[in-house]
Amino acid sequence: MVGIALSVPIRAEPAQDRSTMAWAVILDPHQPLDLRRQTLAGLEEHAPDDDQHDLYLLGSLYRMGPKASGAPVPQDLTKATLYLGNAALRGSLLAMAKMAEIKLAEHKDREAMIWAQVFAHYVTQVPGEERPPEGYIAELVQRILDRLGQAGMPQVMSDVAGFVAQHDAAILAGLRAQSRAKTLQPQPGEHFVTMPPGRFAPQSGIADYLVAFRPDGSVEHAWLLDAVPAPSLGRALHHYVHGMTLPARSGENGHLRYEWVPAMYDDHRYRATPGA
Repeated sequence: MVGIALSVPIRAEPAQDRSTMAWAVILDPHQPLDLRRQTLAGLEEHAPDDDQHDLYLLGSLYRMGPKASGAPVPQDLTKATLYLGNAALRGSLLAMAKMAEIKLAEHKDREAMIWAQVFAHYVTQVPGEERPPEGYIAELVQRILDRLGQAGMPQVMSDVAGFVAQHDAAILAGLRAQSRAKTLQPQPGEHFVTMPPGRFAPQSGIADYLVAFRPDGSVEHAWLLDAVPAPSLGRALHHYVHGMTLPARSGENGHLRYEWVPAMYDDHRYRATPGA
């Protein structure tokens, strides 16, 4: 049996936020496909250009494609790159990581390493309790390095320095804004997941869920949006996310609370910490 430490931050959204409610339709496999597509089209049309979170979610959906819960669209790495690239330039750490994953999938190893190094650089700019897991960062860099080789690293680091010089102010502003956002801490805040013999055991990575909490704080639904480095990581953590709880709220007449949960996980070689 393999134990995997997890730590999960939640980005709090305004009650019944229009964007969040739209995602509850888009990712719900029980909703009609035409309705999910129409809702997504409306969200894309009206998504603010400067909202890193909305850009990140849209890019994640197109990166994952039909492997996301109820996804109404095929995988489209061109759209994913557009949305995630813009989210990254506005301070989304996880968008930087996913840009590296996309470039690696497209066999653009040098670009993948640039994004991975940019990701690693800005991880150090946020408080330790908000950082993505160190194990994922290390494994992402190593997977790219296995294909790129050491010879290309001097030019990569020169390009990284140029990127940081050009975009540093905007990215740091986005990081500060995200750090100030209120977070909710579900229970259990950290957990060890065990996998049955022969079952795929994730090493480290990130999985994004939209979770519907009942008024009593228990989970009604949890829909997977995206997972890196492999969709199987998200599926492996689905049971864990379903076991979360938040403080109960009274007087909500049975209304669900929808929250975005990026679940960060790591093996025993690294300390699991909340992500950004």
